[in-house]
Parts: sequence; C-alpha cells; structure tokens
Amino acid sequence: MSSFYYDLAMALIPGTIAGYYSGLLMAKVNKFNSLKFEALRVVRSINYLGDSKNTSVTRSEKTQDLHLIASELLMFKHQKSGMKVMAISNDVLDTLAACEFAPYDVALFEKQIAKWQLTLRGIKPSARLLLPWGQI
Repeated sequence: MSSFYYDLAMALIPGTIAGYYSGLLMAKVNKFNSLKFEALRVVRSINYLGDSKNTSVTRSEKTQDLHLIASELLMFKHQKSGMKVMAISNDVLDTLAACEFAPYDVALFEKQIAKWQLTLRGIKPSARLLLPWGQI
C-alpha cells in the first residue's frame, strides 16, 4: 500500500510543477503574440490616398500606440523586439509627418508599410520567456 502512495506522490508533484510551468509559458507566449499582433494592426490601420507625387494620410490615430507597445515589450524583457517596434514607431511618425508637410510618393509609402509589416511579423520573444519567474 505504501508503494501506491509513493507512486501517487511521485506522479502528482512533478505533474503539478510541469502543469504550472507550461501554463506560465503559454501565458507569456500569448502576451507576446498579442502585443505583436496589436503592433501589426496599428500599421495596417494607416489609411492613405495618393498618386505618384503626393500621399495623403486620412486616418492614423493608432500610430501613437506603437510607443506603448514597444515599452510593454521592453518591460517584459523582450529587448530586441521592443527596440525594433520603437524604431518602427519612430519611422512611422517621421513618414507621416513627411506625408503631411511635403510631397511623398505613394509607391514609396506602400513599400515602407510592407517593410514595417515584414519586420513586425519577424520579431521573436527573448529567451527569458522560458524562465519560470518574471512577469507574465
């Protein structure tokens, strides 16, 4: 009978620890992915009209959120990803200002949006994600 209790304890303790760790890992991955997809959504929400000589941005209220997303990534210790999002945020704001104050080619604007989306799709979480401590 004691063998049964020993086996039960040896199954429950590691199983509980493994379940906790996998749940924590999934929560961290989910948080990273939600920030990544929100950054993509912000870039995709830039509405513009234009021709070969001029680009007019009609709506871009959410672009300010890229700085907030970058700071959250940095807070969760995703340094490389946070810095990439911060660089994209600065580039987006500079490009929108250039479109507002000077003629800007729409083909160049479309290429930049495609480049921003490609960069955001490629960001990866840091290896610290695998550690069982830290913020979710």
